[in-house]
Amino acid sequence: MSHKNGKEPVSGRKRYLISLYQYRSAIALAAGILVLILTFAAIVMGLRSWGDDDEDIFHYFTVLSNMFSAVGAAFMIPYAVEGIRRKRFMLPRWVVLFQFCGALGVAITMTTTLLLILPVSGAAAVTGMNFWLHLITPTLTIVLFECVEAGIFFTRREMFIALIPYWVYMLTYFLMVIVIGEDRGGWKDIYYTQAFWPAWISAIGMFALGLGEAALLRYIHNLRGRRSIAGLTRMWTEDLDPVTLKIEVFGLGRYMGEHCDANDVTVPIDIFEMMAGRYGVEEYELAKAYVKGVCDSMAEKQTRPEKTGGDR
Repeated sequence: MSHKNGKEPVSGRKRYLISLYQYRSAIALAAGILVLILTFAAIVMGLRSWGDDDEDIFHYFTVLSNMFSAVGAAFMIPYAVEGIRRKRFMLPRWVVLFQFCGALGVAITMTTTLLLILPVSGAAAVTGMNFWLHLITPTLTIVLFECVEAGIFFTRREMFIALIPYWVYMLTYFLMVIVIGEDRGGWKDIYYTQAFWPAWISAIGMFALGLGEAALLRYIHNLRGRRSIAGLTRMWTEDLDPVTLKIEVFGLGRYMGEHCDANDVTVPIDIFEMMAGRYGVEEYELAKAYVKGVCDSMAEKQTRPEKTGGDR
């Protein structure tokens, strides 16, 4: 990678050492809106067709888990919009953990549908509202969660935290179905927990299913995070010297100053931390070079005559 006159040309084909992964913002926005709209459209569809003699629709884990995941998608949408504006997609840890909870719930829903409900109930498990909430929105939610990672790695403790909503539902279901019972004002056994074997066997099986799904989603998420960092640093060769590193950061600053408004520019401290740890350069020096690049580029934009057209 070469530089002329110490400046990076602004080009869509130019590859910097630091990749901004702008595609994440677009994927997050599109998938988030899609999950939100489809989930609530499917629930409205279910409410319109629900009979008075049917079990309350909000007693179903299918509905509750999809609503939970839709709320998680809604939380993410503003950050996706900001990511498009700022050319860098970042999510707070609590939003990603909330998404983990939602993705885990709908993953359990989809797995239970395919392994239990479909063989017992037949086509009813995947038609009407169930087609959307058992198959489509769970798939979109899982893809959204796993494809839009934000450099956040989950610990085993956080994996168990993500299981809390599922465990709360399991406990509620046990109390309403097994302890109280339908004949005393509880819920109908809509998931056939006592139809083929004792309820305690179903409880163990569902507990194990939730734990297995959580471990799998955590593994995939953390794996993608490690690969993302590897891709981010793939051009960081061992022989890079501090001067070249600062030039690269300066060029990134120029790119951001060219393509962002002043109030939209972010400083990628997390990336500077990785660079500093690898090359022994102070984060302050990298940040200073980056900010100088931003300021120089913005100053040039202010003195540049207005264009009637041209490339971006």
